[in-house]
Formats: sequence, C-alpha cells, structure tokens
Amino acid sequence: MGQSLSDEQWRLIEPHIPVYPGGRPRTTDLRDVVDAVFYILRTGCQWRYLPKDFPPKSTVWRYFDEWRHNGTLDTIHDLLRKKVRTQEKPYAPRTTASVDSQSVDTTSGGEQRGRDNAKNVDGRKRHIVVDSLGLLLAVLVTAASVDDAQAAQELFPRLEGQPVGKVVRMYADSKYHNFALYAWVEDNARWDLVIVRRPEGSKGWVKLPIRWTVERTFAWLGTCRRLTKDREESVMSAEAFIKLAMIHLMLNRLEPKYADPEFQYHKAA
Repeated sequence: MGQSLSDEQWRLIEPHIPVYPGGRPRTTDLRDVVDAVFYILRTGCQWRYLPKDFPPKSTVWRYFDEWRHNGTLDTIHDLLRKKVRTQEKPYAPRTTASVDSQSVDTTSGGEQRGRDNAKNVDGRKRHIVVDSLGLLLAVLVTAASVDDAQAAQELFPRLEGQPVGKVVRMYADSKYHNFALYAWVEDNARWDLVIVRRPEGSKGWVKLPIRWTVERTFAWLGTCRRLTKDREESVMSAEAFIKLAMIHLMLNRLEPKYADPEFQYHKAA
C-alpha cells in the first residue's frame, strides 16, 4: 500500500513526533503509524480492520492514544496552522474569528450522547472556533443535547494560548444570542461577540456573510469518512480526529499532492 504522506509532508511533521531515549531499539516505523492513522481517518475503517500493510492495530492505537494525551497532535496542528497562515496571509494578524456547532449521529455506545431535537440528531455536537481562513482555533465535543451558548462558555476558554491576541470580533449565529454568554464574554474576553442574523423571512439554508468560513470548515471535516458520524467511544478521541483532519488538510495545503484530485480543492479553497 502506498504512503499516505509524501516525503515533503512527512518532513513537516517528523521533527515534532517525540522519540524517547533508552529502552529497546524501536522496530516500528513512525511514518507507517501516521499513515495508518490517516488511513482510518480518510476511510472510516475500524481499528480491527486496519490492512496488514500497516503496523498491528494495537501498535497504531497505542501511538494514537499517546499522541492525543501528551500534546503531540496539538503541537503539530498549531505549527502547521502557523505555516499555512504565514504562507497564505503573511503579515496579516487574525482580527476576526467565527464560532459554530454541528450535530452528528453517533454509533452505539460511548460517553456524552444526547438528542438535538432541532436537527433530529441522536449523538454528539462539535463546537469549533475558526479564523478567517477556516483554520481551527479551538474544538469541543459534547452531547448533542447541550445548548450552543452554554457550550461556548467551555469552548472559548480553550482559546487560551492560541494566536487570538489581535481578534476583536467573534462572529456567531442566532443560537449564541444569550445574555449569560454575553456576560461571560464581557467578563472574560477581549473581543466582541457579533451575531450574524438570517435575512428576515428567509427559509431553508442561507449563505450568511462571514459565517460561510466556519461552515466550509465543517464541509472539509465531512470529507473524512471517520467524521461522517461520531464513531468514538470518548470525546477526547472525537476531538483528536477533528484535529487530525485539520492536520491532514493543512499538509495538503502546504505540500499539495497534485496527482491526487481529492486534494486539489484544498488548494483552490
């Protein structure tokens, strides 16, 4: 089976995967492990059905579990985001961001599940903050029954340490029109929460100005079959696969695989 990552893409992330001294010599190629995780992300394959071309599923899971706990995925994600931002908007600090949620069905089992009656979904809800390029700044996964404005008070603190020092406006839709949330923003944030409302009398889906950037990010996530439903036992894994999807996307924006038409839209976007 061919490599999921090109040599150029692997060089972008290899230095940031921790290698611990001591112990027995490593026999597993970490590039094969990363390729296996991306294979699961892209195809929706269950861990136990990982093709034999890859390392054993127990080995791949062990590294995935380690990287989601020790900050490796966060480090790689944030470094790639900085490179993409520098390449596509050099010398332009972020001044705006957008927040939104997406309710998705879950497979059976797992923690934090609920029903979003408005969307007729039984499962979980993904809450994200993105910048004007659609790049991820924060993510939170909850039960689908959790109110968006309530979740935002847990999501927004995750912006701590992220490059949002110049952000002055956070765009949101009418789901975030909530006085408790306004009070939280007033007390804790340096930016203003701006509600972008649908045109009066409109029905069905409407492309709202500015808001389309976060909706496009959800569309990007949807190209990964692992994310078409929430298939994870834990919300930590659910959040980790969202970050992996963004890592995959950014690798292909920085080092596009022009031979693979699946990736060309990322460059066009």
